Amino acid sequence: MRNHLLIFVSLQFLIFDCLISQVQSKNIVEYSNLKKRVYNFTKIDFVTSEGEFNESICTLLIPDLKEDSPPFVAIYYKRDNSDWFTESLYRKRLRFNFKDGVLKLDQSNFWDWFEISEIKIVVIY
Repeated sequence: MRNHLLIFVSLQFLIFDCLISQVQSKNIVEYSNLKKRVYNFTKIDFVTSEGEFNESICTLLIPDLKEDSPPFVAIYYKRDNSDWFTESLYRKRLRFNFKDGVLKLDQSNFWDWFEISEIKIVVIY
C-alpha cells in the first residue's frame, strides 16, 4: 500500500512538472499595441477586364509590419445572397509570406474567386 502512495505522489509531481515546464515566461512575448487593417475588395477589384484574377490584391503594403512579429491574417469571402465565411470552411491553412513591410498572399488562397462577390482581408499585427 505504501508503494502505491509513493508511485501516486511521484506521478503527480512528474505531471505537474511537465505542465509547468511547457510554458516558460522567456518564450512569451505580449504585444499590447496591436493594429488591425481590413482590406475590402469587390468583384470589380479582383477580376480584370479580361475575366482573369487580379493578382494585385495579393500584395499588401504595410510599412510598419515587422519581420519579428508575424501577423495574423484572415480572409473572409461572400457570395451573392449569402453570409460571410472564412477559408477555414474549405482549407486548413492560409498561405502567405511577409518581409520589409510587404505582405504577399498566395493566389491559391483565392481558388474559388470566380464564385465570390466580395473579399475582406483582415491583418492584425
